[in-house]
Amino acid sequence: MRIISFLDQLCRTLKTFFLFFFISSIVLIVWFLGQNLWKLDHLSNIQLTKIPVKSLYLLNQKKQVDVNYVLNHQHLFQKKENIELDNQGEIFYWLKVKVKNTTAEVLTRVLKIDALPEEIISSYQIAVDIDKINKITRNHSVFQQVFPHIIFTIKPEESTTFLLQLKTAAKISPVKIFDAEHFNKRIHYSIAIFGAFIGIVLLMSIYNVVLFLSTKDKVYFTFLAYLLSAFLVFSTMNTYGYFIFSNDAQLWLNQHTSDLKYSLNICLIIFSLYFLQDNIIYKKQYKANMCFYLIGFVLLALGSNLLPFNNTHIALSIQSLLGVLCVFIVLQNRHKKSSWAKFYYISWLPFIVGSGTQHLLSTGYIASSFLSKNAFMLGVMAQIGFIILALAERMRKNEQNKLYYLSHHTQSGLPRQLNLVKTIQHLSQSFSTKQSFCVVVVQPEQIEKIKHYVDDSTVFSLFKRLNNSLSQIFKNNSAVIPLTLNNEKLCYIHGKCLGFIVNIDELDTSPDDFVQSIQHVISKTYTIKDLNLSLTGVIGIARYPQHGLISKDLVKNAVLAIRQAETTLEKWAFYQTHTPDKSTFLLELASDIQLAFQNNQFEIYHQPQIDLKTTKVCGSECLIRWKHPTQGYISPAIFIPVAEDMGLINKITLWVIKQSLTQHALIMEEYKNHMVSINISGIDLISKDFYREIIDILNFFTIPADKIIFEITESANIAKNEHAVEVIEKFTTFGITVSIDDFGTGYSSLANLDKLPFQELKIDKQFIDNIHHDNKRKVITETTVKMAKGVGLEVVAEGITTKEDESTLASFGCDIGQGYYYSEALPIQVYLKWLSEQVNGKISEDFYGEFIPASK
Repeated sequence: MRIISFLDQLCRTLKTFFLFFFISSIVLIVWFLGQNLWKLDHLSNIQLTKIPVKSLYLLNQKKQVDVNYVLNHQHLFQKKENIELDNQGEIFYWLKVKVKNTTAEVLTRVLKIDALPEEIISSYQIAVDIDKINKITRNHSVFQQVFPHIIFTIKPEESTTFLLQLKTAAKISPVKIFDAEHFNKRIHYSIAIFGAFIGIVLLMSIYNVVLFLSTKDKVYFTFLAYLLSAFLVFSTMNTYGYFIFSNDAQLWLNQHTSDLKYSLNICLIIFSLYFLQDNIIYKKQYKANMCFYLIGFVLLALGSNLLPFNNTHIALSIQSLLGVLCVFIVLQNRHKKSSWAKFYYISWLPFIVGSGTQHLLSTGYIASSFLSKNAFMLGVMAQIGFIILALAERMRKNEQNKLYYLSHHTQSGLPRQLNLVKTIQHLSQSFSTKQSFCVVVVQPEQIEKIKHYVDDSTVFSLFKRLNNSLSQIFKNNSAVIPLTLNNEKLCYIHGKCLGFIVNIDELDTSPDDFVQSIQHVISKTYTIKDLNLSLTGVIGIARYPQHGLISKDLVKNAVLAIRQAETTLEKWAFYQTHTPDKSTFLLELASDIQLAFQNNQFEIYHQPQIDLKTTKVCGSECLIRWKHPTQGYISPAIFIPVAEDMGLINKITLWVIKQSLTQHALIMEEYKNHMVSINISGIDLISKDFYREIIDILNFFTIPADKIIFEITESANIAKNEHAVEVIEKFTTFGITVSIDDFGTGYSSLANLDKLPFQELKIDKQFIDNIHHDNKRKVITETTVKMAKGVGLEVVAEGITTKEDESTLASFGCDIGQGYYYSEALPIQVYLKWLSEQVNGKISEDFYGEFIPASK
C-alpha cells in the first residue's frame, strides 16, 4: 500500500513539474518569437519608408493575356481594396509592384510572395525605361519552392517594377519587401518552428503507436490519425512539405488542402468520441455524437467532390461547422471532473485561437504576418502538448482504476476483504505483543432472510448505505484504522458482513459503548423495494493476538463470533476459543470449499434417467461430489448451503456447468440424443451477470441447447423476483429446458406453476418411495402427474427403487424415471461403461441402440 501511495505521489509530482515546464517553455517561445518578430516587422517598416512600395492588381478573366497587353493597359490596375472577387473557380490576375529607392546608396532587397509555387505563372522585372523588360527565370530549388521570392538590387533614386502573373482559388496573395538579413531571419524562424512541429509529431506518433500496440485502446490510434492529418495540413498550408515530399506529391497535397483540413477536423471529432467515451452514458447522447460524426464525412464528400466550384467561404464555413461539432462534444461532457478531461478542455483554447486566426487571415480580416501565418500551427502544437498530458493522466487514472477494482467490489464500490487482510498483516508486523487490536465484523441479523427475496444489487445497495452510515461515525475516530489509501475504514466480507479494525489502546470509550453506538446506527430504518426494514446489528469481535496471529484466523474467528453473538441478548460477542459447535464446523467448511477448488477435489457424477415409455436411457442428472481429504465424502446437502451463505455458490454452479458439458460432449460422441440435467440455485438466477456467464460457457461448447436441462430449486423465492423470471425466460428462448426440482417440498409449490416458464416438473423422491404400497402417496403423486400433464409439462420422478414403483409411475403417465433401481450416481468413466452393460436385471436391449429423449 505504501509503495502504491509513493508511486502515485511521484506521478503527481512529475506531472506537475512537466506541466509547469511545458507551459513555461511555450510561454518563453511565444514571447521570444513575438519580441523578435515585432522587432523584425518594426525594422522592416523603417526600411520601407526609405523605399516606398506600391502594389496594384489587375483581374485577368482571359487566362491567356501576355505581358505586352498588360503594359498597354496599366490604367486598368486597381488597389486591392477596390477589387471585387466573385470566387467562381480559379482567379487569374496580374500583380504590379513598384519599388523606389529614395536613399543615396545601392540597396539589395527581397520580394517575398505569399503564394504556392504552382500559383506563380510568370514574373517580369521592368527597369526605369519601359523598353527593358526582363523575364525572371524560375528557380525550382526546394528553398525557392518553400519560400517563393525575388532578390533584386536598386540604385539610388531609381525605381523598378515587378509584374507577376498569378492564379489562386482562395484569395489575392500579398507581397512584402525585406532586406536580406530580415528575410533570412524569418526563414530560420519558419524552419525552426516547422522542425519543432515535426519533432513533436514524430515523438508523439511513436509514443501513441507503442501505447496502441500495448493497450489496443483505439483512442491512441485516432490521435495518431489526428497527428498525421495535422502534419499533412501544415505541410501544404505553409509549403514546408517540399522539404520532405517530391514535387509531384507536394503538388497533389496542395490541390487537396481543403480536404486535408476537413480530415483534420473529422479526426478530431473521432478522437473526441473515443477520448470521452467513458462519459457517454446515455444512448441518445451517443447516437447524437455518431450523427455528428457522419455529418463530418458527408461534408467532406460534399466539399471534395460535389461542389461545382471551390469557394473559400464555403470551405471555411464547413471547417468552422466541424469545429463547432467538436466544441459541442466538449460542452456535452463539461461536467467531467477528472484532471485528464480538464487538460483536454484546456487544449481547445490554443486550437480555437489558432484556427480562428487562420480563418481571419484567409478571409482578409487581419494582415499577413509571421505570427498570423503560423498561429494555427503553434496552436495545434500547444493542443498536442495538452492532449498528451491528458492521455498520460488518463492512463494513470485507468491504472489507478484497475488497482481500485482489484481492491473494491465492482457492483457496490465497497472495499474488498483483501484490504482488511493486508492491513491486519501490516499491523501484526508493527504491533508488539503487548499491543492489541480487534477485527470487528458487523452483520444485519435479517440479511439471511432478506437475500432470498432480492437480487445481489439490492443487497449491495443496502450494505453501501450501511457503510456510509458507519463511515460517518468512524470518520473522526482515530481508533478505527483506515484500510485503503482513500482512508476507507470498512470493507465488505463474503457472507454479507462489514469488517473493520479497531486499535484498542486508542479507543476512548468502553467496548460495550462503542458496540452500542454501531448498533444504534444500524438499527435505523432502511427501505428495500418499498419495504421498511428495522435492522439489528450482530457483531463479532476477534482480538489480536489472543484469537489469532494471522489475518485468515482473525477474520474467520470474527465471523464465527457473529454466530455466537446471535444467541446472546446483547447481539455482540468476543470470539470464544473453546466452543466447538456446528457454526465452527460450517465456517471451517467454507474455507475448505475454497481450497477444494484449488486442489481439484470436486467431481461430477451422472445418475441415469430412463424414458418410462421405451425403458431406454434418455439422459443423466449431473451431481457434484466432494471427497474431503480428512473427512471423506461430504454431502451436497451440507456444503451447498454453506457455499450459498458464503457467496461461493455462483462459482460452484459455473464449475459444475463447465464440467458437466465437457463430460456430456464425451457421451454425445456415442449417444447423440443424450440429455444432461444440471442443478441451478435460486441464488444464481438473481445474480446480475449469471445469464451472460452461462451463455459464454454454452457458446464455447458445441452441444445443442435442446440437449440441456436446468433444474431450478427455490422456485417460490425466484417467482417473486423479476430478474430471476426474466433469466428463466431467456434460457427457454435460447432453447434450454427448465425444470422445477423437488416439486412438492421446500420452496416448490403449485402456486408457482403459472408464474414461471417451466417445461418440466420433477417430483421429489419422498413421494415416490414405496408408492406402490402407499395409497396416500399414490393419490398425491397421480394427481400431481395428471395436473402437470394437463398444463403441458413433462414429469420426472426421482427416487425409484423397485420395478413396482416404475410400473405404477408409468401407469400414471410419468415420462422419466430416476433412482437406485437403475443406478446410483456414477463417475463419468463408470457411467460410460454402464451405458453398454445390463444393469439391475434390465434387458440389455433396453440400453442399446439410439437414445430416445422424452417427448416434449
